[in-house]
Amino acid sequence: MQPIDKFTNLDAVYPTTDAKEEDIILDYVWDFAMFIHPAEAKIIDDRFALEGSYAIPTFKKRYNEGLIDMPLTYKEYRKNDELQTAISALGMDADKFWFALLFIKDYVDGESWQVSERGKSPADEVKQLLETISQYEEAPNANPLTEHITFNQELTLSLQLNGKVIHKIATANAIKFIQLCCQEHLEDLKPKNEFDIAHLNDNIEMVSYPRQEQTNTSTTKRICLFAQRFKLFFDSLSPAFTNYRKGEKNAYNVTFLISQLIYLTGISDNEDFQTDKSTLKGYLSKNKNFNWDVYNKFY
Repeated sequence: MQPIDKFTNLDAVYPTTDAKEEDIILDYVWDFAMFIHPAEAKIIDDRFALEGSYAIPTFKKRYNEGLIDMPLTYKEYRKNDELQTAISALGMDADKFWFALLFIKDYVDGESWQVSERGKSPADEVKQLLETISQYEEAPNANPLTEHITFNQELTLSLQLNGKVIHKIATANAIKFIQLCCQEHLEDLKPKNEFDIAHLNDNIEMVSYPRQEQTNTSTTKRICLFAQRFKLFFDSLSPAFTNYRKGEKNAYNVTFLISQLIYLTGISDNEDFQTDKSTLKGYLSKNKNFNWDVYNKFY
């Protein structure tokens, strides 16, 4: 039997003002959700900005409806001596950790199956162009209208049609002029405050991310993604909730704990994850540059 059957406080977003007694068991979830999936800060009396997460009501509803895919049962989890030893050694509450495990597993699943990779927004492309040009500037404050512009490397901008160059800009002054024109409108490229309804769509097409073709992750990517998310969970968790400290020698090897969870949650059927402390390290070492930027299907 689960620690809680159904959540009732389904619309809670900001723990400081919305949480009820049933939400205590979600302390770890809320702490992490506000970090990886934050809501717009809630301003109170123009003095306090409260943090929250819209992932919380989503998680509660998915939990209530039995939509979270977790091969490991709560009973099995509590009877697993190695897991309970690790959680206790880290000074953590077993039931709160169980819900953190459910949330992270569900969050990773939402980033794994039939998901759309996140492309660059037009605003991102403009900003990246400006950053690239600035790397080669010799006189950042020079005026292209009145001064001869030079870069420390030869730069060229080109416009292509079906992969064929149809227009080229090769003069430094022209490139600098384009850069300055874009820089003057950088403020227009910032996403609008979601509560500013009147102006929310003023630049919507510049800050929206195009959706790419749907795809699934490989098992290796899911292993790395789960490990990344869980490591981030530990690294960002409030010191009030655990004695784990990033970069220090801890009471239990969290990488090995994550490795065991990879096997127990069915992300991998390789039993080495449960018994060999070097297995996950090997995966992460071979995939140091792993990056998976997608729209979460559930959250």
